[in-house]
Amino acid sequence: MTTNSFDGIDPASITPDDTDESDVSAALSSSNPLVRRRGVELCETLAEQDIDAVRPFLDRVASLAGDSTVAVALRAISTLHTVVESDGAALEGRVSDLVGALDTDVVDVQLTAGSVLGKLVVERPDLLAPYTGQLIEAVRATEPDPGIRDFGSVVNDRQTRRTLQEHEEAERQRQISARRTLINVVVAITETHPPFDVVDDLIVLLDDVDPAVTGGAVDALGELAAANPDVVAPASDRLIDCLDHDRTVVRARAVRALGYLGESGAVPKLRAVGETDNDEDIRELAEETADFLADAS
Repeated sequence: MTTNSFDGIDPASITPDDTDESDVSAALSSSNPLVRRRGVELCETLAEQDIDAVRPFLDRVASLAGDSTVAVALRAISTLHTVVESDGAALEGRVSDLVGALDTDVVDVQLTAGSVLGKLVVERPDLLAPYTGQLIEAVRATEPDPGIRDFGSVVNDRQTRRTLQEHEEAERQRQISARRTLINVVVAITETHPPFDVVDDLIVLLDDVDPAVTGGAVDALGELAAANPDVVAPASDRLIDCLDHDRTVVRARAVRALGYLGESGAVPKLRAVGETDNDEDIRELAEETADFLADAS
């Protein structure tokens, strides 16, 4: 197999015995995006058959996760997903490229990269821990507008406006899904490898438009508080404010985080929540947490 004849090769039919390492490497480094894409497709096939067969090319495949050609980037990320399913440790030393791929306006790249990170954090959270700040920044930078534009000022045709709105809503939902995956990755990291230098970054997410992201930030702060309450102490007032959030899931997580934090100053507010919250489970949890904090002080 040669690079010149690469266009005639069906990557899906290739086996490890059919490949020449130099040809594959040349394809992955080609200036032609079509050749690069087929090179990555070949690597994905190899990864599906034998993880060892693709190891020599992983550095280059990982770097292509941020390729300027979206089709190449998506295929590279898909290949990394196949690799992670077989051996998460194979991404050691290559995570920065995957995390860097999140710095894009292409929602599908964000979503697919997030899915790989979600798989990797289960297997090797230690590999992702150094990148927690970047993951939080990726969530913050992609906060969507609270509503959908009506396009009335730029498009007169009603059907065209509706089509544009439907497309934007679909894009928005994919972006929301990507952001929720990433905040879940952050929470998973804090459970096992708490990065205490991201408290301020997490506090910013407490104002996020998406309650799932806010709740994830509260959870992450709670996990950090469980490991070292002094580090999370600057967030205590903000966590108390979350007891007034209009979403039940955020209020419940805030009660839990305050319990981990050991914040006795939260007792009066927790007592009030225990008396007035419209959710019975939260009322009970707030009372129990208030009693715990009061007894501990």
